[in-house]
This record gives sequence, C-alpha cells and structure tokens, in this order.
Amino acid sequence: MTREETGVHPLELSFTLVIEAEAPSGIDGDELAALAAFVLTSERAVGFWEVTVALVDDDRLQELHRDFMGIDTPTDIMTFPSGEGDDEPHGGELVISVDHATTQAGSWGLSPEEEIRFLVTHGLLHLLGWRDDTDEQQRAMLERQQRLFDEWRSGMSDTELG
Repeated sequence: MTREETGVHPLELSFTLVIEAEAPSGIDGDELAALAAFVLTSERAVGFWEVTVALVDDDRLQELHRDFMGIDTPTDIMTFPSGEGDDEPHGGELVISVDHATTQAGSWGLSPEEEIRFLVTHGLLHLLGWRDDTDEQQRAMLERQQRLFDEWRSGMSDTELG
C-alpha cells in the first residue's frame, strides 16, 4: 500500500527559532531544526509538525510558569503543545530559559549550547506524549532523551556543533 492509501504521510516540519534573550553564540536555528527533525523521525512522528523554540530569560519563564502552572519559580523549559485536532498540525512551542540552561549546563558536563539542545530534545518528547510526572516516567524519559541526544551528537562533527 502507498502512503496515500494508508493515510500515513511522511514527517513535514515547520521550525521557528525565536530569540528573546542573549543566546550562546553556537545556537543556530537550522541546527535546532535538524535536531527536531531527527528526534521526531526517531520517534516515528508523521504528518505536518509546527515547532517553535523560544529562548527567553529566567524572568519570562518564571512568569509563564506562574501563569500556566501556578508555580512562582523559574524553571528550565516549558512545553506548550498544539494540534490536538485531527486536521491541525502537530507540535507546539518549547520555551527555554537561557539563564537556566547556562547555569545548569556545567552540572551535566555540557556547554550552554549543548544544554539548550538537550532541553529541545526534552521538550520534543513532551510534544510526542512522553510524561515525567512520576519518578519512573522521569527516569524513562531522561534515558530516551539522553539516547536520542547522544545519537544525534554522534552523527554531527565537532565543527557542526559549534
């Protein structure tokens, strides 16, 4: 059967990078789009996806965290899914605190650029339906996130990663 006959369409990605805070110099929209396509393809996502990554400061993300979650503290990433209807594109917005990414990168042995990429991977998994509400879910999601991130990095040369 063809894709048209099965109703399954290949992945098509519309990716937007919005920079509202000073981002590390190695952050590149094309590269993040390639990472997004890799994660979505690896997770067998199909159809049309619209993904926006917004890089903001701690104050902005704390404001969103308070307004949408009722938690008045900064955090590293928030994910806002869209495309709940059958005729709507899949995807959503990933809002990442550059401040948080810069601060916590060293704890994980990553550069700030790598931490942002790692958080993009995390947010994409949330858009794909992964949950991290329980310790077990969190462990499984972090393992998958790390595996995808490592696979993607192993496919990139050091010069491409900046």
